Amino acid sequence: MGFHSKGKVDDDTYDIDVDSWTSFDGDDEDYCYSCEDWTDNDGHGNCKDCGIAFDKIDGDAWATAHTTKTSVGPAPAISTSGDIYGRGSGFTWGGGTSWWHSDGGSSLSSMWGSGYSTYSRGTDDAYRLLKHKNHLDSLCKVVDPKVKHSLTFNSHSSGHTNMKTGQIVIDGDLIKDSDDNLDITAGLAIHEKLHLVYSQELMLAESGMRDRLCQTQGESMLLHDICNIIEDEYIEKQLSTTAKGFVHYIEKCKKHYFEDSFESMGKTTDAFADLINTFMLFVRYPSLIDDDRRKRHAPHIRFFARTMSDALDSRDNTYVAIETVYSYLIKSFQKMNEGADDKRLEEAMDKADSRVSDMMSKFEKSGVDISDEEWESIRERMRAEFTKEETGRKVDELAKSMHIADEIVKKLIGEDDTSSSYLDTELMEKIKDLEETDYEEIDMDKGLAISSSQRKITWQKAKNSDWTVKQYKESKDRVKRQISKLKKKIQLYGNMKKFTIHNQKRGKIDKRMLHRIPSGRMDLFKTEIVKEDKPLDICLLVDESGSMGSYTMGKARDAAISLKEALGDNDQLNLWVYGHSADEQKRGNTDMIEYWSPTMKDRPMAMGGMHARYENRDGNAIVASAQRVKTESDQPNAKKLMIVLSDGAPSADNYRGDQAVRHTRKCVKNIESKGWNVIQVGFAGSRSYTMERMFSNWVYVDDTDKLGDKVSKIMRKVLKI
Repeated sequence: MGFHSKGKVDDDTYDIDVDSWTSFDGDDEDYCYSCEDWTDNDGHGNCKDCGIAFDKIDGDAWATAHTTKTSVGPAPAISTSGDIYGRGSGFTWGGGTSWWHSDGGSSLSSMWGSGYSTYSRGTDDAYRLLKHKNHLDSLCKVVDPKVKHSLTFNSHSSGHTNMKTGQIVIDGDLIKDSDDNLDITAGLAIHEKLHLVYSQELMLAESGMRDRLCQTQGESMLLHDICNIIEDEYIEKQLSTTAKGFVHYIEKCKKHYFEDSFESMGKTTDAFADLINTFMLFVRYPSLIDDDRRKRHAPHIRFFARTMSDALDSRDNTYVAIETVYSYLIKSFQKMNEGADDKRLEEAMDKADSRVSDMMSKFEKSGVDISDEEWESIRERMRAEFTKEETGRKVDELAKSMHIADEIVKKLIGEDDTSSSYLDTELMEKIKDLEETDYEEIDMDKGLAISSSQRKITWQKAKNSDWTVKQYKESKDRVKRQISKLKKKIQLYGNMKKFTIHNQKRGKIDKRMLHRIPSGRMDLFKTEIVKEDKPLDICLLVDESGSMGSYTMGKARDAAISLKEALGDNDQLNLWVYGHSADEQKRGNTDMIEYWSPTMKDRPMAMGGMHARYENRDGNAIVASAQRVKTESDQPNAKKLMIVLSDGAPSADNYRGDQAVRHTRKCVKNIESKGWNVIQVGFAGSRSYTMERMFSNWVYVDDTDKLGDKVSKIMRKVLKI
């Protein structure tokens, strides 16, 4: 039977067994368990050298008392690619059967990658990576919403999962420069989430096994590697029943790290490390076991097949398999390293002889004459010293082999800590900063945007800092009088009002009218009416364009803070305060900052950070603000009021002059048709002609001392209070 490790397997049938898979049609040699080598067949199924049957497994030299039963079990069926589990494409459970099969070239992640998004190559990496991080996080939540996790990209460490904290760390370098590896990255994230869902139990079991079975570091390392290899396959098997649609991601991930990265696995002269790699490949990606590796490890592969045939059927089977493979590999290591102590002692003697030879050379050059008998005595003492030192030094040869095996495996699966290709610190900090501000992007309705290039709305929440707190307090002190004035002028909003109507023919008896009874009057009753104002959602939208400058921006900030302080204590009111700019991060974007909202109680003075930024696309900002408030409001029947604080006309890239004014008016009318009342408060630079073209209700404030009077007056007019 011919076999090729590279390329697609055309005939992946299961009509052979593992013993056949480790022999080759047309070969004159078979593996002899007795001779432990490939030898000639005598024509009767026996070894030509020792006469023992090639298929005789009783007394297998690699078996122990613990593993004999497994070693003589029936040979399980195996595919031409070496799979004993009947897995699908890419050796994934349930893979290769769906419309998204990898051979079709489709990618599930393409729907949120650059091909279907305004995120594209060349876009700032931090924004793109944050978007992908959020999607990866969502995928992990779908795997099991009940098991909590956090997800982050790596910086200077390999990907892993912290089982105690639930933190999933992903190799962000895969998608640092493009979206080509999104499926692979998704597979990594899903795999790590599966560990959080299923592997806590194994960790406890491994701890018990380690206490019971392991005495050295090397033995602990071996047990851990076996647990990891088997557990990786176990958890991926569970995915095929709980979230089958995600198997595609695992398939892409395994193909990348095993098949596509096969060459990075490297070669090793350490026989036991080589055997560990064979076990790992047999369980995880058997098509990479080429003819040469099968020949080297034929008896071991047969044993692995018998042990692992039902290892993934249950947790109990998994634990039995781990212990069985561990015991087998310990014995294998011991057999491979027979005579290792003698070899180390021989090397110690050689070192001693070398040291003596160096001494003889130096003394000879210096003219010192030492007899042969004396040199022999020195040699004996030196040998004794080196031998004593080597004998007293406990060498964990197994640990040395495991370190070699681990290094190779890490290269194979992308966990090589020596790599310098992690996300740099600056990029990580930028992603963190965006994350802390809840950065997100949405698309404005096509019918409202001037063009497709101007649909993008970005949102961030402002952060508190010592500087913003200082700015806020100073501003609050400046507008203390205006805060008080505004409170007094609009304090009645939301109050409960009672009215009594007298002279009614029914209702509650009015004691004051009892004197009318003798006259036959019937209007002796009163009715009490309670009137309560509807709840109110207020949005303050502040222009943070560069034209505001420091002076006008300061006035607008003072005005916004005074309104927030005056309105913030009313239980009938929900208040949102947004700032807006445009084209700052990317041309065409409208950039929104959330300074205050019902969800930002932890940042009460973030408004102190308001400052002039770049340009202003007012129409987009108005629509985005209205949509945001609608999404977050817990008062579906509330009145809606938006107060726009700005210095004049909108101005941004491809958004200027009459076009921008008309678009702003269109957006104002749009939200007014949905129940909003909109007021513009204009500051220095504002022109009444421009304001009235954009807004139905507007007021010009040339002096912030007049803010309370002017704003309260127009609010009462618009809201009819």
